[in-house]
Amino acid sequence: MKKTTRRFGSRRGNAFVELALCSTVLMLIFTGTLQFGYSFYQYNSLINAVRGGARYASMATISNQGNGILPNSYVTAVQNTVVYGSPTASSTPIVPGLTTSDVDVTVIFDGLFVPKTVTVKIKTFTIDGIVKKFTMSDKPSLQMQFLGQYCPVSC
Repeated sequence: MKKTTRRFGSRRGNAFVELALCSTVLMLIFTGTLQFGYSFYQYNSLINAVRGGARYASMATISNQGNGILPNSYVTAVQNTVVYGSPTASSTPIVPGLTTSDVDVTVIFDGLFVPKTVTVKIKTFTIDGIVKKFTMSDKPSLQMQFLGQYCPVSC
């Protein structure tokens, strides 16, 4: 009987080595995709929250006694709308980790202290991802024309 030899030697274990090499690369790709998707989801939630707050701020009633100073009740209601989704405070924020102190509300007045535009923005917010943290300053931000009711005296 003739003994046959393999040309390339033994191939036992090749599949295991290939699996080890490929799984490392695939895990990096899956982790990066998950990181990007979660960060994008959180940022999109922030954009929707700011949009809702700016919409509320542009349609609300402002009574500033004709001096251009925003009343605290207005600012608090807008901040609560961004964080909780309604003008009254709730226990669960729309975006985890977002607080009312992270929300900035600015109203630009004309020469007669009548509101013209409203800007709502997130001062600083950190998206805590799987691998990396992303810190955003003054993002997202939305400016809208004021269309609400203005009372130079208490309404």
